[in-house]
Amino acid sequence: MSNLCQNTLNSASPEATQAAAAEHPSAVNDTFFRKEVAQAHASQWMGAIRLAQPMSVRIVACVALLIALCVLAYIFFGTVTRKARVTGMTLPAGGSLTISAMTPGILTRSFVTEGQAVTAGQPLFEVSTERQGSSGEISMLVAQQLTIQKNTLASERRTRMAQHRDKTSAIDERLLNVNAETLELEQEIALAQRRLELAKSSLAKYETLQGSGFVSAAQTQQKQEELIDLGSRVSTLTRAKLQLQASRLNLAAERTASVSELDNTMSQLQRSEASIDKEIAENHSRKTSLILAPQAGVVATITYRSGQAVAAAQSLALLIPQANGKEHGEPFEVQLYAPSRMMGFVAAGQTVLIRYQAYPYQKFGLHHGRIVDISKAPFAPNDLPPHLASTILSHAQQSAPGGNSSEALFRIRVQLSRQSVDVYGVAQPLRAGMTLEADIVQDRRRIWEWIAAPLLAAAQR
Repeated sequence: MSNLCQNTLNSASPEATQAAAAEHPSAVNDTFFRKEVAQAHASQWMGAIRLAQPMSVRIVACVALLIALCVLAYIFFGTVTRKARVTGMTLPAGGSLTISAMTPGILTRSFVTEGQAVTAGQPLFEVSTERQGSSGEISMLVAQQLTIQKNTLASERRTRMAQHRDKTSAIDERLLNVNAETLELEQEIALAQRRLELAKSSLAKYETLQGSGFVSAAQTQQKQEELIDLGSRVSTLTRAKLQLQASRLNLAAERTASVSELDNTMSQLQRSEASIDKEIAENHSRKTSLILAPQAGVVATITYRSGQAVAAAQSLALLIPQANGKEHGEPFEVQLYAPSRMMGFVAAGQTVLIRYQAYPYQKFGLHHGRIVDISKAPFAPNDLPPHLASTILSHAQQSAPGGNSSEALFRIRVQLSRQSVDVYGVAQPLRAGMTLEADIVQDRRRIWEWIAAPLLAAAQR
């Protein structure tokens, strides 16, 4: 019986077996087979359903999942930096002095070299302003004429001095004679006065004797006449003395006038000689112009060489003033010039990333600085220093071809973290006037903040 049931179940289809089990569950349960066997035959008579997937699909899915995770991580942890790109150049922190030619000419001599320290008043350059005429060098002809005039004045000076010596000698000799005559007259006057006193005494005696009858009236009258003659003699000698004194005063006045005349003549000659000396100096200055250092410092750059023609007010060199206690001048800083459209978020203390044109950043990297000062008002292109304007404006035009060359620019001073650039292991010091581009780091935020910023702004409105 059991074999029959088994054969029946084995030969029956699964549908029949399931139907029989549904109608007679007790009969199936009473069989010798386990329930799992019946269920297995009922569900897997055609086999299990399986989806075959190639290995590449799984790899692509893993890679996509990894990329998605990386993107999410970058969005949540990555940052976005807002920068303003401007141009500028390196300059001494204490400023620089432009050495310019005062007159047009030919640079004949250069007394200094780049990097040389100079003192105030030291000659730097010599510029020749010589002009040529049909008869030769004009300045040489003028110098010859001026020399002739100066020699003529010198000869006139010697002549006037000789005339003055002769005249004063004659006056002095006449004064000596007058003094001698005056001395003799004084002696004669003294004798005449003595004789006059004696005559008076004798007349008095005669008058007494005449009263006594010892002498006649004629004798007394004779004594009176002698007294009158002696008085007249004294008066004559006195007048002569006064005349000699007047002559002496006239001679002294003449001598003084001669000295004054000589002084006036010498003053005029000196003024004429000074005028000629001035013309000689001006003529020499028109021939050569010597340019001196206005103060102590270091010659940074020399733009012209000997033999080149220079124009008036043409920049010949750049002088870096010497700092107090420093031998090599002021340290360098960066001066950036930015248009007003970039100044909205620029502030002191911001970091600046610098790319020197002379040292490509692809090889030598970026250099850092910090903003220390921002000008309160913009500079018009005409207000920029002459030795900076052309460089800054041309470089700005190259960096922003669509920019306006007449646009006012704000000056931004940047303190450098280093005064040199590492070039293949060697520290190369910076130089004045090196052009550069700089990125001013204005803001740094997470990427998700940057993405969500418009939504947050819209929500706040």
